[in-house]
Amino acid sequence: MEYITDYITESPYTSRAFQLYFGGMKISVLDIETTGLSPKHSSFVLGGLLTPESGALKAEQFFAEDLSQEQETLQAFLDAFSETDVLITYNGRHFDIPFIKGRAGQKADDLPFNLDLYLLVKQYAPFRKFLPNLKQKTVENFLGLWQDRKDEISGKESVELYYQYLSRKDPEIKETILLHNYDDILQLHRLLRVLEKTDLHRAMFHMGFPVGSQAFSQTRPVLAVEKISLTQGFLEITGRQRRRPAEYRRYELEGIPCSAHFSRSRKTFSLALPVIRQSGLTVLDLKALRMEFPPLEKYPSCQQGFLILEEQKEKHYLEINHFTKLFLERILNQWITKNQ
Repeated sequence: MEYITDYITESPYTSRAFQLYFGGMKISVLDIETTGLSPKHSSFVLGGLLTPESGALKAEQFFAEDLSQEQETLQAFLDAFSETDVLITYNGRHFDIPFIKGRAGQKADDLPFNLDLYLLVKQYAPFRKFLPNLKQKTVENFLGLWQDRKDEISGKESVELYYQYLSRKDPEIKETILLHNYDDILQLHRLLRVLEKTDLHRAMFHMGFPVGSQAFSQTRPVLAVEKISLTQGFLEITGRQRRRPAEYRRYELEGIPCSAHFSRSRKTFSLALPVIRQSGLTVLDLKALRMEFPPLEKYPSCQQGFLILEEQKEKHYLEINHFTKLFLERILNQWITKNQ
């Protein structure tokens, strides 16, 4: 296995909305190269990571010199992002992450939260209306990033070149494969600006987001919200636990009318809070929750101790997400910690 690292003098991406969901977390951009699409019949041959570090970007690549080195290379790659909180991918939920899990097995049971930019572009941006396709390079070109890319091959060509490398061991072929992966992770980091052209809050409501805890290692995320829904009488939140999963069940939290169930064995959690439905509004009574939420008071939908979550069937995604984040942080920092 060969390990290659490089530092790029470039500022990490940031924005107010990005900070709301991922501020203080360790972010890594991820892309992999394989010998095919199926983890059952193909091998992992190259993993690339790009991580903001000290105001710059650190690029790491893990290359299998032959197929016998696959597991060694894959393990080194997994170790490299074991402390990562959020993985940025492009179609990672359908390819990169399932492929890694398929090849690594139980070693990849607890992967970080995956922010898949392809799903964001596909479902929560208008690009499909005027772009010929949503391939990473096509979106890069639309955003004016094409001139920054040096690699000229496709993922399919990378597979073909790897087999050529196995038989010929030509260093130029290896450099071409490495450049393709390197440019993919660097350009994918630059592609984060596409978030500004998406309906990000609606996307996070449906795709989920990580939640950290000061009591559990300095705001590192220990929960990943996977589903938020407004039922007839409740705001329901479900997801999975990471890092020190807790066992906790309550049908009332210190007089607060809500239920919470955290399962250590399943590494899941669920939460249900009562809402008020009246005159086309769905409202949370913040006073009944016995909590003060100064960060929520800036929203016009937060008035006199009530937070409007839905109005005439139009959800207030930002307010719902922000409340969810704050309430889960309180559960982690105050209630679960006291019961561990």
